[in-house]
Amino acid sequence: MKSLYALFKVFAVILSTLTIYSVYIVGYGCLRLIGKSTQSWLNRILRFWGKTCAWFLSISVETSGEKPDPPFFLVSNHLSYVDIIVLFKELNTTFVAKSEVADWPVLGFIAKSIGIVFIDRKNRMDISRVNREISAKVSSDRGLTLFPEGTTSPGAKILRLRPSLLEYPATSELGAHYCCLHYSIDSGKQLAHEIVSWWGDAPLHTHLFRLAKETSITAEITFGQNILHDSDRKRLAEKLHQKMSDQFKPMCQIGDTSYEPIQF
Repeated sequence: MKSLYALFKVFAVILSTLTIYSVYIVGYGCLRLIGKSTQSWLNRILRFWGKTCAWFLSISVETSGEKPDPPFFLVSNHLSYVDIIVLFKELNTTFVAKSEVADWPVLGFIAKSIGIVFIDRKNRMDISRVNREISAKVSSDRGLTLFPEGTTSPGAKILRLRPSLLEYPATSELGAHYCCLHYSIDSGKQLAHEIVSWWGDAPLHTHLFRLAKETSITAEITFGQNILHDSDRKRLAEKLHQKMSDQFKPMCQIGDTSYEPIQF
């Protein structure tokens, strides 16, 4: 019965994603036809998608601190693909994602069409292009969220923040906002790093099916109270790491897993 329940939830997420995207395309075409901006429409669609997916996956979202309004550059820790759902639910934002996502069937096409910025982390020459694209994406209608740890983790600590994509907040007056994500489940907080965090070798569909078996997941987003500034992106990364570490709630202890972060 539990597996059947999970299968229904996964199917509902897939169907709702395709339906909502179809509605977006129709609305986008109509707005372009009459010469209107499509950005507000995209924001509403993405917020609705985040709320819908969170509901189907039994995820409730709790926030503390003041959420940033566009334009903003937000730095967050990275635990799972679920991060995208809960942050889309709460913010008018886009993201920087690894280039492999662009090649995913269907999802890659959708991600490209809604303005996700992709980076080839194996090609250092791609950093300059991505920094230019980041500066072009941030607007009065939409911010940008970056996961500078460069990979997901179980949630034992904030990993080292890579400064390469902090060029825009370092060289502009915008500065960098920050937040920390934390998940818990009814079956015990100590298990959330196994159920929600996506850090092992499990394929996406296998992990999603396991996650969908949960009847209640709580996502906590803690927004920092300061906007950090520094013209040197390495120093900015250090400041962000310190502030995020100060407010971070571990989901497990170092040594509880065999996790080893991938170095880029």
